[in-house]
Amino acid sequence: MNGLMASIAAIGLALSLVVHGASLFGVDVMSLVPYVWALHVGVFIVFAPAVIFARKRFGARPALADLRQAFPGWVQVLAAVFFAYALINFYASFVSMDGAPAIKAGQYVLENHGRIVRALSSAEYTSLRAQVIRGFSGHWMFFYFVGFAYFAFCGNGEPLNGSVRNKAM
Repeated sequence: MNGLMASIAAIGLALSLVVHGASLFGVDVMSLVPYVWALHVGVFIVFAPAVIFARKRFGARPALADLRQAFPGWVQVLAAVFFAYALINFYASFVSMDGAPAIKAGQYVLENHGRIVRALSSAEYTSLRAQVIRGFSGHWMFFYFVGFAYFAFCGNGEPLNGSVRNKAM
């Protein structure tokens, strides 16, 4: 099962990287691949079980030393990079937006909570849709990576060193 979950997470990570890369070049992935949002659902398929099993293995509040012992150094570095990138990317993608791109009455518009902020050109609409998917795909990369790392390196679920440090969940 660990191999299957690690494989699903690796595929999700690879697809998230492709989607993110395309969005960086201004590609409206949502129009080209309508089911791209399945990656959003897929995150929960690998991340939630990783968290549940990690709590069993490491306890509710694992010591940093235990986590460092369980994962190779490159995994720790990559997890930190993905985490930092997800935060910076999310901020860069959404803070400057005054709304979400939409089509209303056949016209491209920027909409904020049902209120039309302004009309958009076709190019602006495409760019903003790419910006939206870029904001989400940055998070997808992090969560898929964490799922992959857990199931690839310590997914057996056995408590670390035969005991769980913080048994309370």
